[in-house]
Amino acid sequence: MIALVYGILRDMAAQPRAQEETAAYLAEKLSGFVKKMDTVLICFPEQGSGSLSHLMEQAVLQCEAIPVVWGADHRWKSLLRLAFSSRANTIISTPLIVLGLAKLRSFYSIPLFVRNVVTAGYPCEEWMIDGIRRGFDCVSWGCFAMGTTGVVAGFSCSEVQGVHLRDSEYRVEIVDRNGNALPEGEEGEMVLSPANAPELRYFMGENARLRTGRCACGSTQPLLTDLCPGRTEADADLMELGKTLQSWNSVLDCRLCKGQYGLELEIVALPGGRLPKLPSAAKQCIRVFDPEKDEPLPYDPTQKIPESGAESH
Repeated sequence: MIALVYGILRDMAAQPRAQEETAAYLAEKLSGFVKKMDTVLICFPEQGSGSLSHLMEQAVLQCEAIPVVWGADHRWKSLLRLAFSSRANTIISTPLIVLGLAKLRSFYSIPLFVRNVVTAGYPCEEWMIDGIRRGFDCVSWGCFAMGTTGVVAGFSCSEVQGVHLRDSEYRVEIVDRNGNALPEGEEGEMVLSPANAPELRYFMGENARLRTGRCACGSTQPLLTDLCPGRTEADADLMELGKTLQSWNSVLDCRLCKGQYGLELEIVALPGGRLPKLPSAAKQCIRVFDPEKDEPLPYDPTQKIPESGAESH
């Protein structure tokens, strides 16, 4: 059922009129810091028509700025080269990709000129925001979307840490584990619905708090705060470990999962750096970053940590 609603919302957002309205909405938000002839680097894995990447590209053009899209070569090396050669002053990306770019910039001592970063695709948690701001000495913004699809439901507040809901198009409920609505201000799972079809309820697997009333910025649109990936008790330790690993500048990338025999861990480390103390694992792969081959590892915190198949030992 969740997959069905996901598909319906994605298809609704892919309609031509919906795309035009979403691109105009994003252009209005970006225009606060993207100026005419600025270069904007857009880094998302999905780049087809109707995707978030495509809509961001259209929005940047409406700002009379220059979009540069990270294309078919998805190696870290190509991203760093593109960020430098384009002299991009704004980057729009998933959080861990732009965080990895900040680590590479520091490791290679390459001057980049980033003033603003917009993250989307999954919640940019506080530790990610801190790492991005330290890595680029920039301002960090957030776009609230259903993954990297064209379902764009909100954008960062200019005054407080949070996202104002695009309430002309979408509604968000905060519910408990049983799907019951929670009082305003309490943390729970977000349930996204189109404003004109509230019966379509998509459980996002991400948590937040919802506040109403006039914001410090003057907006009366509902404000989502404390956005974070949804957690089950079984997955909490893995997500905390992922946070610890990614917080180290020596760890460019990592992937965790639960295998048949326990924790499985893959780490891509920058040369010469120290690593944090690692837990015991049934399978552990630590390798040095290879710029000729390595791409960002897949990351989707909104889905259940995968169980891998049986292995021989």
